[in-house]
Amino acid sequence: MRLTSLLLALALGLFSGTAQESSFSLTGKTNDIKDGSWLYFRDLVNGATLDSAKVQNNSFKFETKLSEPRMWVMLHTKDRSKFKELWLQDKPMRFDASNTDFQDAEVTGSISQELVDEIKTVYEDYDKISEAELRKRQEEFIKNNPNALISARMLYEVSGKWGQETTAHYFDLFPEEIQESALGKRILSILNNDNIPQPGEKYVDFELPTPTGETRKFSALTGKVTLLQFWASTCEPSKMQNRELKKLYRKYKSDGLEIVAVSRDTSQTDWIKSIEKDNLKWQHLSALEGWEGPVFTNYGIKRTPSNYLINTNGRVVGVNLRDKELKENIKKLLK
Repeated sequence: MRLTSLLLALALGLFSGTAQESSFSLTGKTNDIKDGSWLYFRDLVNGATLDSAKVQNNSFKFETKLSEPRMWVMLHTKDRSKFKELWLQDKPMRFDASNTDFQDAEVTGSISQELVDEIKTVYEDYDKISEAELRKRQEEFIKNNPNALISARMLYEVSGKWGQETTAHYFDLFPEEIQESALGKRILSILNNDNIPQPGEKYVDFELPTPTGETRKFSALTGKVTLLQFWASTCEPSKMQNRELKKLYRKYKSDGLEIVAVSRDTSQTDWIKSIEKDNLKWQHLSALEGWEGPVFTNYGIKRTPSNYLINTNGRVVGVNLRDKELKENIKKLLK
């Protein structure tokens, strides 16, 4: 009888512990937020606001019912003057900015959150290391952390460069919970998209409006070597890369280099203004439909800037090349 009672107590204790761990909450402390201010969770995959909590005495608490066991969100004030990316997990978590800036808060309670500093080392010296070294670091991170949603975010970002076969290999390492997450479903949609041209394959032609409203086919704008560049006027990294592309274009246009830029802008005014202000002399196209534009979807573009380098035969020879690697490939193809 005592053994039965003991087993029952253990079972109840295990059940109670499991239930507690699977109930999400975020208890937080800040140091300079006015009483009565509101903080918000914004889903960084699907874009919706999930929940809000009021700050009193520099303390707050979320008890959000998460739509997924793990989520990538932005915690921010109403005016977004204070914000921080968080990796939520369906268990109690803590946020402590009592002695730091909001963005530097210590956050505990989720597997992915504990890996935030480690993932920064993957991209350490980003501008100095080779593409091969960067890829090695990314592959090791994903292999070592398949149970972290942050690994799925990394795989999603590099899937265009790695191609469907390699992406599928690493996707299979994730547990079912991550594969079925919103990020996992986005990766799966890329794996199931037969339109995305892979290295060695011929590019997929398309037709889009120019800034003047004239519709042009991509195939009518290509050169001996063509860089298909995806960008946006509101994307600062895109503008930074455009400054480097201007140097390449001036140097190699006469040898046959052409750049065709497809923008994810939704405002024609912003798009044209940016082209003119930055003096971007190459070809420009856009459906002005943001990320949902057909070309962005069919080429599997998930971030800007991104690019496809295409040779004289219309075959993809590189994806998301940058800096020295991009220049060397262009020089090689133009010889």
